[in-house]
Amino acid sequence: MEQHQVTGKILVNDKWVTEVTNVPVFNDLATLCFRHKEVTNYLRQVSTISNDLIGTKTKQYRLVRDGKTFKDIVIPYITTNQPESIMEFLSKHPMVILKPSRGMRGEHIYKVTVLDDGHYHLIHETNEETLTHDEIFQFLYGLVSKKKYICQKYIETVDENGKPFDVRIRLEKNVYGKWETVVNLVRIAGKQKIVSNVAQGGYVAELSSFLQVNYPENWKAIEKKIIQIGDGLPGHIEELTGKNLSSLGIDVGIDPNGNTYLFEINTSPGTEFAIGEIALIKSGYYYYKMNEINNANKKTQSM
Repeated sequence: MEQHQVTGKILVNDKWVTEVTNVPVFNDLATLCFRHKEVTNYLRQVSTISNDLIGTKTKQYRLVRDGKTFKDIVIPYITTNQPESIMEFLSKHPMVILKPSRGMRGEHIYKVTVLDDGHYHLIHETNEETLTHDEIFQFLYGLVSKKKYICQKYIETVDENGKPFDVRIRLEKNVYGKWETVVNLVRIAGKQKIVSNVAQGGYVAELSSFLQVNYPENWKAIEKKIIQIGDGLPGHIEELTGKNLSSLGIDVGIDPNGNTYLFEINTSPGTEFAIGEIALIKSGYYYYKMNEINNANKKTQSM
């Protein structure tokens, strides 16, 4: 930071070569980089960065709900560190999902169901158990007293084989500086009983064929809704937050009736699927940003 230079590797004739160069005028940052506040604050000052933080899952849900355009896809939820609040929520919604407000990669997610006999069914990863009222309260106390959790109404999103799934809408900004859907993929759970995150096992399917098999009567309407979310929600999020983004992964669930629900908005999605397409679109956006920055610099110098 003192010398305004960066050390890195570039590919030359199929070999990685270490080089030292001036800090680029545009830097594509994954949101994990924001943990290093000193460095990211420095990059904000000397360059343009690709992404910014849009807050926790709770803030995401609140933004979309209050923005109204897509409020119909927000699932009823509360955010709390009080077990009493979760028990009250369970009295209204007898099947819920618990997940950390700042969780990642589908970890530490629980499903709680109120049974007819007053007991509670708890699922975590591949484990299941039945608890009494006192036992579930003690479990919740130990869980949420350490960190805030989102308690969300459970939306049954399972395929014809009973496996949990979700739809990942993978987006990048393109050579015109506009959002473009790279791919719509269905992620299907392996051994997991709650989440469909393929980082913990599972597989993927192409959206249209999956919908035709699992929702034969209304698959076209569902696909149209998912496309509408991909087309409209990214710009809506930028407008609501006042922040510029360049990559998004929007996770959507579909209930047995074909209704779509927002699970999560990821500002640092992976590239494990469609990596070639992502690379092409990203390079186009870099070209767009370089031109935008150079033109702005020329205007400043001529003033």
